[in-house]
Amino acid sequence: MEKRFHRRYPQNDRIYLDGGLNSKYPKALIQDNESPDCANVVFDDGAVGTRGGTEKLTSIAVATFACDGLYTRTDNDGPAQTMCAWFGGKMYTWDASTFTTVPSAISVFTAGTRVFSAEYENYLFFGNGNSTPYKYGGDSDTFTRHGVPQPSSSPTAGTAPTGTGLTGDYLYKVSFVNSNLVEGNVSGQSATFTAANENIRLTSIPVAPQSHGVSSRRLYRTEASGTVFKRVATINDNTTTTYDDGVVDANLGIDAPSDQGEPPNYSAIIYHQGRLFVIDPTDNLVKYSEIGNPYVFKATSFLRIGDNSADTPVGFNIYDNSLVVLCRANPWIVYMPSTTDSDWAVLRVRANFGSRSPLGSFKFDSQVMFPAIQNDKFVGFAALQGQTITPSASILTSTALGSELQSERIEPDIFDVLESNLDDIVSIVYQNKAYITVTKGAGSTENNRIYIFDYSIGRINGSQPSWVPWTGLNSNAFTILNGNLYFGDSTATGFVRQMNTVAYNDDGAAIDSYIWTKEFSGYKGEENFNKDFRWAYFFYKLVGNFDMNYSVRVDSSAGSGLTAQINLDAGGSNWGELIWGRDNWDPGREDGEIKKALGTFRGKRIQFKFSNQNIANQHFKIYGLNFFYNKKGLR
Repeated sequence: MEKRFHRRYPQNDRIYLDGGLNSKYPKALIQDNESPDCANVVFDDGAVGTRGGTEKLTSIAVATFACDGLYTRTDNDGPAQTMCAWFGGKMYTWDASTFTTVPSAISVFTAGTRVFSAEYENYLFFGNGNSTPYKYGGDSDTFTRHGVPQPSSSPTAGTAPTGTGLTGDYLYKVSFVNSNLVEGNVSGQSATFTAANENIRLTSIPVAPQSHGVSSRRLYRTEASGTVFKRVATINDNTTTTYDDGVVDANLGIDAPSDQGEPPNYSAIIYHQGRLFVIDPTDNLVKYSEIGNPYVFKATSFLRIGDNSADTPVGFNIYDNSLVVLCRANPWIVYMPSTTDSDWAVLRVRANFGSRSPLGSFKFDSQVMFPAIQNDKFVGFAALQGQTITPSASILTSTALGSELQSERIEPDIFDVLESNLDDIVSIVYQNKAYITVTKGAGSTENNRIYIFDYSIGRINGSQPSWVPWTGLNSNAFTILNGNLYFGDSTATGFVRQMNTVAYNDDGAAIDSYIWTKEFSGYKGEENFNKDFRWAYFFYKLVGNFDMNYSVRVDSSAGSGLTAQINLDAGGSNWGELIWGRDNWDPGREDGEIKKALGTFRGKRIQFKFSNQNIANQHFKIYGLNFFYNKKGLR
């Protein structure tokens, strides 16, 4: 005979609440561990609880601007790291107590324009798409140009006061050399000087501005009446403007270099296989440096990807040994079986969607995920995944648009992301979670929402990644410094903030942390039966001497439900308060389980909510629940 009273759901286990947000489907139809509405929680260890707090890195604002870039430079000879922050066209570095302006980086870029960066050879390289790119090598280094500029003038040749041996017509050129001994293109040639058995004095030898990062210069000369320029000498400074040349033609050195071009004013940059790859927004080409030499971009070192009209490159990522190039209409890959560029193959991924977000992609579980657009409309987050990498085979397969998008379960949220700000989407991966900052809601002008894509394996019921929104955080850029996660404000406050702190507040403000469960209808086949919901068992963590709210409502009620509290005090004795010989030491408990009567709730479906009461420094963590009901008749 079927049992109609005190039916326990589920019978042999608990309902775990670690499935994340599912705002697309009706709350009675989603999986038991999913939530139709939650915010500011994390799903870890099979439980759901309040996220960590945030706090300003300094009490004094760095500047009165939004953050345009936040990056971390790591020394290649040790673990030392430096945070570099961009505000108002200036770069600041963090020295563990304060932000310091880098004097040579003042106003080289434009306030409000995103700064892109990649690290290689102990340098961070910076560009913003419309200004000369620069590099930074740490506290002992100045902020100098990324490439090695070509001198804008040439030396002037005349008769030296002493010396003999040079006879004939001579021409001169000069080049700049940076502190890494990389040489740029030579200057234009000097006027012809006719020598008559004499030495030649060069004057007005070009001197580079300090921002060019030049540490030496090289002089080149033709043989008498010749056309090939050969090295005469190296001037090991950036100050000397005169030089007496007495080198006979037979003793001239190597030929002058050619095609030692500077990088373009790039709008995206990434390091891969000993090169820097950049996007030149003036011609929409992907350009790359010489292998092992991030300072020289030869004229022929470029890839034409897309159609240079509707499908233009916007950003990069790496998949195995291939370069992923995200374009506005399609993702592409550059298959690289070796470091020799003649071996590379440019292939279009079979996916009819593209991206507008240069910094929005990230890697997880052997996949590359990125903000996807179709027909210029934002449709969610798509993932690229491949199983074999061969030029003749299908290089990458992608999850299709629609039901197979990774963000399908939060589709209503996706459609509320402001499309005018898709360029500002930024992502980072930290501790098996992706942090994605977006602008959400009509009328919003800055990034005001973070979505957490949790692909860790800490869920009890299945391994499907989860989503959850975090509110109250206006983030424009992320970085990881010494194992901690930080973001720069998207509003003009000028602050950098540490995330996931042990305090449960955002600079003193409360974190509105809550989760609604799905609507449970009991066992399969009983969806249409009325029920008397009798009581529930809640299994939770004892986290502090304060209360957690729980609410109950039935049958899709739009109200707040009946709310009560559960105290989360772990109990136990306090050190220093016990009296020897009278009191017994009580270590307290870590977890609690409580039975709560549900009163007179009658209906077909029941729903629960848990929250930290939206009070600063309070938090909750709940593992799971069971509920009991009496089965009534069909109504």
